[in-house]
Amino acid sequence: MNFALFPEIKARGSPDAWALVDARLRLTWAELDQLAKRSANLLVGRGARRGDRLAIHLPNRAESVIAFLGALKAGVIAVPLNWRLQGPDLDRLVRHCAPVALLTTQERAAESRTGVPCLDCGPAPKSGTFWSELAAQPDTFQAVGCQHGDIANLLYTSGTTATPKAAIHTHGMRLAVAAAMADCFKLGSHDVGLAISPLFHTSGMSVFSNAMFAGCALVLLEKWDLDLFLATIEQERVSFMHLITTIVVDITRAPEEKFSRHPRSVRFTWGGGHAVDPKIFETFERRIGGVFLAGYSRTEGGLAYNPLDARRRRFDAHGYGNRNSSEIAVFDATIQKPCKAGATGEIVVRGDGVSPGYWDGDMLRSLRPYDGGWLPTGDLGMIDAEGALHFLGRTDHMIKTGGENVYPAEVAAVLLAMPEVVDAMVVDLPDERLGQRVAALVVVAADSSLTSAAIEHACRAQLGGFKIPRTIAFTDALPRLGNDKIDIGACRSLLMAQA
Repeated sequence: MNFALFPEIKARGSPDAWALVDARLRLTWAELDQLAKRSANLLVGRGARRGDRLAIHLPNRAESVIAFLGALKAGVIAVPLNWRLQGPDLDRLVRHCAPVALLTTQERAAESRTGVPCLDCGPAPKSGTFWSELAAQPDTFQAVGCQHGDIANLLYTSGTTATPKAAIHTHGMRLAVAAAMADCFKLGSHDVGLAISPLFHTSGMSVFSNAMFAGCALVLLEKWDLDLFLATIEQERVSFMHLITTIVVDITRAPEEKFSRHPRSVRFTWGGGHAVDPKIFETFERRIGGVFLAGYSRTEGGLAYNPLDARRRRFDAHGYGNRNSSEIAVFDATIQKPCKAGATGEIVVRGDGVSPGYWDGDMLRSLRPYDGGWLPTGDLGMIDAEGALHFLGRTDHMIKTGGENVYPAEVAAVLLAMPEVVDAMVVDLPDERLGQRVAALVVVAADSSLTSAAIEHACRAQLGGFKIPRTIAFTDALPRLGNDKIDIGACRSLLMAQA
């Protein structure tokens, strides 16, 4: 089924209900569907055919959603691109996906050197060539029929450890993920979703998909600003959202008085990222309301989330698989068999909510599955006796020091439990004698006098000697990539300089 039919069906039943809100536009379901149909006609009129690509290089704006849905209706593959990329980094992705058109801002369109025809959005509402061409299109369009395995969109991986790859999201994957999360989180048309996470990221894409499937309003924020965030929640009565850990930390570090009159419309927030002290999540819940549900997710699919019940949600685990979307297990990669409860191994996934592989022109690149159709993720994890998943890091992040294996997340958890530590990242550094050594980049509170010796002492009380960081450096903030994930390579470079 073509995923773009869900908002079309909603537009028939509740045409005047609010569907999409950003800083400049407020659209009903009828208006959104009409614009999506015009966008589909625009693409077809420009010669786009089923399987062609439309690159969308915009922040979280209404035009991104309109163009995305229009592409799906026309059978064109939507390709949201990281808005923070410019120059050679952006050109490389545009050349790779080879789109028939690039939708971006007027400023970025003027700077484009890709040779791809541009549609642009101006600074004023409904301005630019995208809007002028939409106005000339018919209001009707019959969405092309789609099967489960037809490609809906590409989503480039974050590239924290390698060159970004274009993960394929099929129409069936969009449906499976959205339906599973709507069931897990009890979503309905009365809800209001807030997307701060960008639509070029799997988290923002999930919020979008949830809203389109459940028929509830979607609110878009272009950038993170605490005052705007709180005002938007109050004005729009936001009930759910996704947040990365970085924003959660910002919220808990803000002055308490900012939250004294905050309304309690939020039912839940799901999110993830780097490990932090569980007390941070408790503070977040007190300030924002609802429950915070730590989870496990990947651009390539395979999801696990904590339950809505505040008595059952945990901050020390990354949730449970949902078979409506995908199954999750932990395998011993050497024998490709499931590990016993509590044993560490590689996280593997399978199901409708898992990508079939990576797009590369006419070629589909995919990993060879294990027996039973289980796809390796390259992530380390453990499933405890209660069936909860614990994400421990990437297999290529595991530190092998003096013949011993060290999981960075275990060391980071000890560091983050220290009252003066605000943030921390644990990585490996080369060591002539040990092969690799454990190293930690640490952010402390502004008034802290914490020393490397004190950190080492605290670690020695809880960790085996081989797990204790041998190199410790302090920084004001952990370096981050364009999608706000921690830049592991930059962290390693800072520690190398210290070493």
